[in-house]
Amino acid sequence: IFRAIPPFVLGLILMLVFSKQLGWLPPAGFGSPREMLLPALTLAFGLAAMSSRITRNSVAAVAKAPYFAFARYKGLPEAVVVGRHGLRNAAIPVVSYLGLQAVYLVEGVVVVESLFAYPGIGHALVHAVVERDIPMVQGTALVMGLMFVVIAAIVDLLTHWLDPRVRRMA
Repeated sequence: IFRAIPPFVLGLILMLVFSKQLGWLPPAGFGSPREMLLPALTLAFGLAAMSSRITRNSVAAVAKAPYFAFARYKGLPEAVVVGRHGLRNAAIPVVSYLGLQAVYLVEGVVVVESLFAYPGIGHALVHAVVERDIPMVQGTALVMGLMFVVIAAIVDLLTHWLDPRVRRMA
């Protein structure tokens, strides 16, 4: 459900519940951790829903794999079976998906920062578009594009480190 709700709708719902009805958190602003909680929750709920599912499916697939059962049959200690054969193989799709989520996070920040009046790169991009500030839009797009490239490079390096099959191909 959380993944299906767009971030701006989820942010408004969280604002209504936690700020308006309960009065626990401020609806907008920046500076204190309390003011960062609603934007963080808005982004985290959607991301956590899918990442937990990907993690669960990955661990379940590794647990059913023949190499995992064979490691147990060889009599290896459970810590070695889980650490060497389980976690490392289960981490490969999780790391790849976390890279995609990092890109989604950078993209989702644009909407969430504007919604919660949080001054950041997303908020600056929205104001630059509204004011037709072409150099600012180009600079922001360049910085965000560079962030996407860095994220993809980090994911590739982590995958290369985790998966020995990739190392053999290189």
